[in-house]
Order: sequence, then structure tokens, then C-alpha cells
Amino acid sequence: MRQLSVTVSAALLALSLGCQAPVDSTAEAIALLERDRAWAQAAEAGTNADSVLQFWSDDARVLMPGQPEIVGKEALRQMVTASFATPGFHLSWIPDSAVVSVRGDLGYSYGTNSVRVPDSTGGVVTQVGRYVAVWQKDPDGQWRCVIDIYNAGPVDSPL
Repeated sequence: MRQLSVTVSAALLALSLGCQAPVDSTAEAIALLERDRAWAQAAEAGTNADSVLQFWSDDARVLMPGQPEIVGKEALRQMVTASFATPGFHLSWIPDSAVVSVRGDLGYSYGTNSVRVPDSTGGVVTQVGRYVAVWQKDPDGQWRCVIDIYNAGPVDSPL
């Protein structure tokens, strides 16, 4: 009887997994790309930390060139608030593409970015780079960035 119960349970599990609605990964990739574009607009405005923070998961990790890893919403809030308060600071990025897994719950976006910061002489320097953001879909259906990384890019970038 126990063998029958295990077999029936395994069959039901397989059926339930097979009955999931297929994911339109192309439509999900478009939605993810739009989400990244909305995030870029919020960040470029440079005025409201909460409008930027809403795009990261609670345990998100940010990896910037030459900087320690930033982990979690509170650390991200401190970083965003300090950046927005820095005279001359400006951040922008252009999402190029997005890819979503066949299950529709994990994806990534990538593109180019530009960070303008004051230097030690009182001038402003601009670092052009490339980024990759790894996204996970929350149970509420909202895409949130879980890993955000960028590096220096070619000097002939469009930004």
C-alpha cells in the first residue's frame, strides 16, 4: 500500500508541474526591459531614494567597480541617499536587452551606463560602463533586481 501511495503522489506532483501555464518568455522579456527602463528613469531623476529602492529585492546585492559589495535594502538606502546628496552626482543607464528563463521567474537585463561624480579637484568625472542586472519575479508578479553589477566600458559608448 505504501508503494502505491508513493507512486500516486509522484504522479500527482508530475501532473501538477506539467499543468503550469506556459510562459511567454518573449512577452516577459519585454516586461522586464520596461521595468528596467522605469528604474533608469527613477534613478536619473535623482530625487527620491524610495522610487529607486522599490526595484531591488530586500536582499539585493550591488557590485560596483573598486567598491565593497552592498547588501540589503538598508545599505542600499544609505548608498542611494548619499549619492543623491552629492553635488555633481548623476547616474543614467540605457537598457539594451532582457532575457527571461523558460519558467518566467528569473531573468537578466543589460546595457550601458554613465556615472558622473565629483573628483578631488572639485571637477566632475564621468565613468561610462556596462551593466548586468539579475531579476527575480516576486510572488506578487513584480520583477525585482537581486544582483546589480557594472564595470568600466569602452570609451566610445553612446552615453
